[in-house]
Amino acid sequence: MEFIADNRLFKRYRHKSEFYIIIEGNYYKASTIDFSLNGLCIFIEGLSSLPLNSMIDIKIDEMDLDIKARVVWTKKTGSNLIAGLEKMEMSGILKYYPLSDLLLDIQRSDTAGVLEIRNASVSKKIYIKNGVMVFATSNQQDDRLEEILLRTGKISNDQYYQSLDVMREKGKPQMKVLVELGYLNPIDLVQAVKYQVEEIILSLFSYEDGVVAFTEGLLPPEAITLKLSAANLIFHGIKRINNPEYFKRVCPPVDTILYYSSEPVNLFQDISFTEKDRHVLSLIDSKLTIKEMLSISPIGDILTIKILCAFLSTRMIEVKERGFLEDKSLVEILREPQKGIDSEFEEKVENLYRKYRAMDYYSILGIERHVAVDKIRKAYYKAAKEFHPDRHLSISSESMKGKLSAIFAFITDAYKTLSDPVEREKYDKGLLINTSKTKANNIVMALQRFQEGQTAFEKGLYSAAVELFGQAIYLDSTVPVYHFYLGLTNSKLNKLRVAEKEMSKAIEMDPFNADYITELGYVYLALGLKLRAKSTFEKAMKLAPSNKKTLKGLEQI
Repeated sequence: MEFIADNRLFKRYRHKSEFYIIIEGNYYKASTIDFSLNGLCIFIEGLSSLPLNSMIDIKIDEMDLDIKARVVWTKKTGSNLIAGLEKMEMSGILKYYPLSDLLLDIQRSDTAGVLEIRNASVSKKIYIKNGVMVFATSNQQDDRLEEILLRTGKISNDQYYQSLDVMREKGKPQMKVLVELGYLNPIDLVQAVKYQVEEIILSLFSYEDGVVAFTEGLLPPEAITLKLSAANLIFHGIKRINNPEYFKRVCPPVDTILYYSSEPVNLFQDISFTEKDRHVLSLIDSKLTIKEMLSISPIGDILTIKILCAFLSTRMIEVKERGFLEDKSLVEILREPQKGIDSEFEEKVENLYRKYRAMDYYSILGIERHVAVDKIRKAYYKAAKEFHPDRHLSISSESMKGKLSAIFAFITDAYKTLSDPVEREKYDKGLLINTSKTKANNIVMALQRFQEGQTAFEKGLYSAAVELFGQAIYLDSTVPVYHFYLGLTNSKLNKLRVAEKEMSKAIEMDPFNADYITELGYVYLALGLKLRAKSTFEKAMKLAPSNKKTLKGLEQI
């Protein structure tokens, strides 16, 4: 079974199965060329045409497939026909559709629906919202939340059976009873639900047989919504598999050399690594074979193989070379701990989003012109790691997600252009031609943004004013009053350190402006830095002895 690269929703796999097809009462010999969860490409012998959008029945015993499909394209080849079919029901046998591929493809599809895996009488469902796994259910007794709480020691046997008695007596859900009895607090309950959902999904990686089906559609509004990284669950799910036959089947031959993916969507995903994981990651250098890696890995062959297969399943590494690895910079970046999402990061995203459209490709990557390709690559991967949307699934704001996606798309365009010698030369020539024109336009636009910011400031719309003053500074950072007003507005929002920074810039450019120095004194006063405030006010007094606001500041001290 060979994968065929494709831009469609689900990955396609090359596979040949022979079968017969009935069209208008006539039998034709056919065979599959490739397939995915939602489509098939088939070869039909002795058929010259097939109407588009017509419906045909497909029955392939080898693949246990019995479905209806719609003809979406055809291609005549001699006296035969190749046809692309869309399956009316997205389902199939699990062994033909690796779970890791399904979860990654769904997460990148931005779709909504339910992925169900059935194995004999067991049914487990994963609920998807905007491509992200948000919940999971199971009909197995061991997957019940109460059973998991008992297994993990969150509640005792006595508490479990007492809550069971109360549940039967009062007809209330057992979880509600556990909270009412004080055996479980709401925070523990939320953590337990997340653990339950993760365990249900992780347990699916041990399944070798079963039926998989994906049903698109909106989730019910009352559904619980967690946010789970597909790559993280795949990585840890593969490592939990204990069947040696599985790894014999999926691990490439030991003389294979592994490479990092050249696609940032594969490299920078939300995965939590242990030190052992990072060690194995560092062994991949596009030179060592798997056998050589095993010979130098101190953690043993079995665990090393498991981790390598986990990396392969998340698509972080690939069997076929699609790019590079000329240095260790990528390994260093990947091994750096992932920073959490905080107000500082969100503010950084907001600031970058405000100005990225006016930035050139070198500026967005934070590099000088004429740098070598390896520096461009390193800058790109550092930026991709920080701003890749898949690394920030826990962000609840759809607006913030959209801004991250826009920034990341621009960063990727920059890398693709600057890493290609021909495209880079074209871009640089265009940049030189447009530089003087851009500077003139920027000065005009900066003044316009500043004036709009002043209007917003006077109306008390300080958040809008901050954005406009920030845009003015980006377009023309040489005007001190732009920095001063950005500082003044931030002081109104109680962002005093930002205010201090911007006012200090304004004073550096215009050191004899008493009004700027006075306002900086008030910022120091608000920060509780009375001695610094006093010396700042005194400096302003020397420049403008009759400034009433300066005198008032000194009186406050």
